[in-house]
Amino acid sequence: MSANERICLCIFDVFLLTALWGLLPAEAPAQTTVTEKIKGISYAAWWPGEYSKPDADLALGKLAATGAKDVSIIVTQYQPTIDSTTIGPTASTPTDEDVTHAIRMAKSLGLRVLLKPHVDLSADPTHWRGQIGTNFSEAQWGQWFASYQNFLLHYAQMAAAENVERFCVGTELVATRSRASQWRAVIAAVRGVFSGELVYAANHEPHPSDISWWDAVDLIGIDAYYPLSTKDDPTTAELAAAWGAVVPQLASLAATWQKPIVFTEIGYRSVNGANKHPWDWEIGGPWDLEEQKQCYEAAFQAVWNQPWFAGMYWWSWDTELLQGGPCDAGYTPANKPAENVVRQWYGAAPRVHTPPAAPNPGQAFVLVDENLAAGWENWSWNATVNLTATDQVTSGSSSVWASLGPWGGLYLHGPNFSSSGFAYLEFYARKAAGAHDFRVLLYDENAQALRRIPLEDCRYTGGTPIATEQWTLVRIPLDHLNAAGRTLSGIAFQNWSDSPAQIWVDSVRLIGAH
Repeated sequence: MSANERICLCIFDVFLLTALWGLLPAEAPAQTTVTEKIKGISYAAWWPGEYSKPDADLALGKLAATGAKDVSIIVTQYQPTIDSTTIGPTASTPTDEDVTHAIRMAKSLGLRVLLKPHVDLSADPTHWRGQIGTNFSEAQWGQWFASYQNFLLHYAQMAAAENVERFCVGTELVATRSRASQWRAVIAAVRGVFSGELVYAANHEPHPSDISWWDAVDLIGIDAYYPLSTKDDPTTAELAAAWGAVVPQLASLAATWQKPIVFTEIGYRSVNGANKHPWDWEIGGPWDLEEQKQCYEAAFQAVWNQPWFAGMYWWSWDTELLQGGPCDAGYTPANKPAENVVRQWYGAAPRVHTPPAAPNPGQAFVLVDENLAAGWENWSWNATVNLTATDQVTSGSSSVWASLGPWGGLYLHGPNFSSSGFAYLEFYARKAAGAHDFRVLLYDENAQALRRIPLEDCRYTGGTPIATEQWTLVRIPLDHLNAAGRTLSGIAFQNWSDSPAQIWVDSVRLIGAH
């Protein structure tokens, strides 16, 4: 064989090998591996002042005590409808000072912060943020993204100034997903002012693999409200197995983009059937603390040790110190069995529950009985009050009745008195048919409101919430009311809703403890 023939044969071999190589199956992308998990909980407030109140700092401290190392702080601005193109704050948006306070308090507790601005609808209850832009023209898309970028940059600059670790560029904006070039421009603008990690929080449906611009952010975020079963009472094993249909899809998504996945939200209400539609915050049903606990455990079992999984932010924790409890149907795990699941996986000791001291009704200071105590007056607002109603009584001949307008209050004020030596506020209450949510609060010596407690909280009613048209004994520890050992001047029962409500109260007094 001549030298030229050998050269030609070598060239042919190279071409043949190249062609054959192209026929081989493509190698799967290398899997990304997370070394430190995000141990997170979402922290949310929906009104100005909520993040800044003293109880919020205490509530955030309790969040940190779960073993959480990360917190997602929520702030919401609004547009009127899904067809609006302008986003802005409303009267319910937390102030910049509120958000800054929450960030600084979280960092003082050693928590890493994800600042997560939301857009919601202020005048369109039949739609949700995922439908924003459904009917937009090209010109309207341009207007909306311009407004959205201004909204986002405001909080990105705040995040940069406060040395926040992570920033979320969007949440569940499903109808915008195909606008790749506009999203890339927005994200580039955010990177111009913020140097930390960026994440987009995609809704779990449609599948986040449909997004073509994941390369523009650092973490793939998913609000992971996946339905798990069609059963009301599945076992933990059944719930964990249900994740089997989701986990391979998530692993593939992480491998395709070479980015870890974080659950920017995941949560379950403590109601029967919560696993079937975890996103539904309005669904009714009986309380089911065990199902919530099982859903938490199943999620941890399914994803926590996956190499591509960056961690999660549980939905949610709020600014109320005494949130949750055995009759709370909401998402918070606080003071429920689910909290101990979080503590176990996040590396904290179990929550210790200390039963309250036994009451001593023989030691009493009467505020309201047959008549108001001497010097007491009716300071009620947005209310019609009868201080000597005779239609409903528990003992004696009369009670106090009030018809309360939206957010109205039955407020009884008197000379200053001391709560020292007493342990509980005790009274009987009766709600009219159709009445729902009430708050109870005491006032200090300067007539400043102390902590509001839900009247319906079954921790104070013997384990059963107040039924309508039925007298119920309510006994609230004074320290829960932030009133132990203080000088007080009054008590109020407030309608905590925008609908009228009626209430009767009787035999209001402070009592001691054994």
